[in-house]
Amino acid sequence: VKMADTTVLKLRPKAPMICHSSDTVLGVSQMLASKRGDAAIITDSSGGLAGIITDTDVTRRVVAKKLPPSSTRVSDVMTANPTCVSSSDSATDALVTMVENHFRHLPVTDDNGAVVGVLDIAKCLNDAITKLEHSKDKSSSAAEDAVKHVVSLKGAGGAQAAALQHLLGPLLSQAFAGQSSPTLRTILAGKPSTIASPFSNLHEVGLMMAEARKSALVVEGGKLIGIFGFKDMMSRAIAKELPLELTSVSSVMTPNPESVSPDTTVLEALQIMHDNRFLTLPVCEDNGRVLGVVDVMDCVYASGGADGWRSIFASAMECDDITDTASVHSTHKSVKSVKSMKSTTRSVKMADTTVLKLRPKAPMICHSSDTVLGVSQMLASKRGDAAI
Repeated sequence: VKMADTTVLKLRPKAPMICHSSDTVLGVSQMLASKRGDAAIITDSSGGLAGIITDTDVTRRVVAKKLPPSSTRVSDVMTANPTCVSSSDSATDALVTMVENHFRHLPVTDDNGAVVGVLDIAKCLNDAITKLEHSKDKSSSAAEDAVKHVVSLKGAGGAQAAALQHLLGPLLSQAFAGQSSPTLRTILAGKPSTIASPFSNLHEVGLMMAEARKSALVVEGGKLIGIFGFKDMMSRAIAKELPLELTSVSSVMTPNPESVSPDTTVLEALQIMHDNRFLTLPVCEDNGRVLGVVDVMDCVYASGGADGWRSIFASAMECDDITDTASVHSTHKSVKSVKSMKSTTRSVKMADTTVLKLRPKAPMICHSSDTVLGVSQMLASKRGDAAI
C-alpha cells in the first residue's frame, strides 16, 4: 500500500456545511436540519476557520442554558479553534486522534488551510467494517461453509453477521490483547440513566441530556415507548422554533425504537449499529425494564485503547477498494477528484457471482396478521422501506 493511498482523502470526508460566525443558532440549526446534517463549520469575517458547532452543542450550550436560539450568535456557543487534520495526513492517524480525544467530528483542511471536509467517526467506523467485510479471506473454505450454513438457517442477514464476526472478532482479539468483548451491562454500570416521562417538556429533557451527554429514553409504565436524541432536539424543536417548556417530548420523539439486551456484547452492538446505521441503542432487560442507552462512541471506547483501534483501522486501510473516489469540497469552490485506474482483467469464479456477493440487507420480518400501522412503525424505527 502506497502512502498516498492511505491519506485522509481515502476516508471520503463529508462536504462541510459552512456558516458565518455572525449567524444565529436558529439559522444554523435550520440549515443543518434542511440538509440533514449534525455539525457545521463556522468561518470568520476573512473566511478562515473560526470553530465548529454540533447538534450536541445546541442542547448542552443553548437549550440547557435557556439561551434564545433566534438571538444567540453561533460564535458564542461554538467550539473555537477546533483540532483539524490535513487532507494529506495519515488516515489511520486521523482516526486514532478522534478516538484518543473523544472527537466525533474532525475538520479536514487542504494545504492552504481551507476547510475541505469533515470526518465523522461513526461513518468512518461503518466504512472500515464494510471494507473488512469485503476483504474476507475467500480462500478459506471453512469460513465460506460457515457463512453458507448460516444463510440456510437465518437468511442473508445472518450471513452478513457471520462475516463480520469472522473478520472483526479476531482483529479485536488481536488488537486488544485477547480481552473478551465486554457486555453493554458492563458499559452502563454506574452511569446515570436518561429516562424521561412522555409528559416531560423539552427543556427538562434537554437538561437531562446535557448532563449525561446521552439521548433521552421515553418510558411509560416501565416500558420503552420512544427515543429523543440531540439531532432531534436541533432539527425537530430548535429549527422549528417550538416552545421548549410547552412541548412534550412524546410529540417529537421517535416512537418504538429497537432495543437490545444488556447481555449483548460490544462487538454485537457494533454489528447491529453497522447493519442498521444506528448511532444509539436503547438497552432493556428481557422483562422490558429500561437500563439505559449506548452509542457508537461508547462501544469504541469500551473495546480498548487507541492503539488497538489503530491496528483495526490500518487493516481496513490496507483493503483493496477499487471503487474509492474522493470528493473534495473547498470553502470557495467544489472540485471532484476521481482516481484514475488501469482496467484490469480478473478471473472470477462462479462461486463469487452468487447473490451473496450483492450483500443483501437483513430482512425486516412481520407476520401476516400484523396491522399496517404496526408494520409502518417498525419500518420507521428501523429506517426501512420494505418488510417481509
